Amino acid sequence: MFSEGFQRVYCDATVYDPFSRSHPISFARVLPFQADDPVVDDPALLGAEAAHLAAPNDLTRREVMDAYVRCGLLSQEEMDNVTSASDFYAGANFFELMGLAYTNAGMYICALRWYREFIRALEASRPEIQGGEGVHASIGYCLYALGLFAEAVAWTKSCVGPELDSDLACRGLMEREAELAGGRVLGIERGGPRTRFTVSALDPVGAGQNTPRIIAALAGHARGDQFYINWVGADTPVPEIRPEGYPFRVDISASDLLRHKMNLLFAMTAWADALVEDGQVAEARQLLLEAASVEPEAGFILDRLAVL
Repeated sequence: MFSEGFQRVYCDATVYDPFSRSHPISFARVLPFQADDPVVDDPALLGAEAAHLAAPNDLTRREVMDAYVRCGLLSQEEMDNVTSASDFYAGANFFELMGLAYTNAGMYICALRWYREFIRALEASRPEIQGGEGVHASIGYCLYALGLFAEAVAWTKSCVGPELDSDLACRGLMEREAELAGGRVLGIERGGPRTRFTVSALDPVGAGQNTPRIIAALAGHARGDQFYINWVGADTPVPEIRPEGYPFRVDISASDLLRHKMNLLFAMTAWADALVEDGQVAEARQLLLEAASVEPEAGFILDRLAVL
């Protein structure tokens, strides 16, 4: 069905399973390709990718990009933009770009092939890699798009790790304190290790006297992070959700946690829908209850729970 060159680059199951030492998630269902899976089985492109995989350098990167433009995986404008940011995509970082090109084209198994190489470099702690954590969310998205909901949930839970647990614990603690003060959490803003809660209260000044105690408690759940609390009046309206923002609450973040949460919620609800179709209603309800604990204001989860 595919050329020998395509099979050598993309059809080796050992590339995907195990996908990562740090995240022991089985990717056994990623392969084999199905007849209707979109791919680019082009000899010149495959030759460029294989050459770059064997000996990554500026020349092989350029040949891959030229092949991507010719095959429609990148536009000329996109290639020019990448070229201007060549420092960022130098070395192993280029594998992430290769994965993104295939993700944007809807060729998710091909994308995972190159995300795997990037993850391998991350695990080796190579100093030239800039950032890198965002690739975990991209992998979760690919698994979700492939309909591998169980794998998407397991991967996202694994890669988000203690960060999500810390986030849930801190949010729960802050919501309890807000309730005691006669108010509610109106907004959460994050930037790197810093988090600011905007919280309403019947007596904002009096509630503010508890700030040192609350911050100390928050720090116990997220060691090394910095917390700030902005107390406002109980009649302060909840900020409107911005069109380009996180769709479940006013939550601004400079980390990948929100992408992980979104991947997790969508994968969990899709998996729950599949379980319902298979007659496993109790299992679906349990999965949705877990999703609701991750994001209590996600209406599409609450609607499904109400139906069940």
